[in-house]
Amino acid sequence: MVLVLQIVIASVAVGLILLSLKTLQTIKHLGVGKSFWMPVALSGFFFFFGSILAILFELNFTLTEYTNEVVQVSQLLALCILVSGVYSYSRKITRDLGEKFILSEKAAKSDSTVEMEARAVSPPATATERTVKRNFRKESEDGCRYQFGYLRTLPADASIPDECLSCDKIIKCKHSPVKINAH
Repeated sequence: MVLVLQIVIASVAVGLILLSLKTLQTIKHLGVGKSFWMPVALSGFFFFFGSILAILFELNFTLTEYTNEVVQVSQLLALCILVSGVYSYSRKITRDLGEKFILSEKAAKSDSTVEMEARAVSPPATATERTVKRNFRKESEDGCRYQFGYLRTLPADASIPDECLSCDKIIKCKHSPVKINAH
């Protein structure tokens, strides 16, 4: 029974190693995720190593008198590496999300300041501008976090926000007739 369990653990460990290496290869151009997938791959290696030693021990291949202890230390080390990888990745994600929300709040505050300043010094709006502003109000009610026309203000090298990519009004926003002040 122990032999079957160790074979299953070794198989899962090989799957974990292959999945980790394939994912690392796929995301290497993004420059993210290494803090998670490297520890996952390393822990998979230690689980595999411990399982192979346990299998050999069960088949009466005694490599050392401390084989059982080496297996346990290997599996404990694998668990520690896996936990530390998950912990460091969760801290990174929490920090990145915190920064994103702080920046969003600052952008929203600066937007309201820019809008107030624009109202104070801008000439009367044309019919087209009034239409765009009406559309902006409508978009805000629909849950859009950005102003209608925001995509037109983005620099060429800037990435389009994920919310905008799934919006059905992305083309209208990108080619709106009035240029709105950027965030």
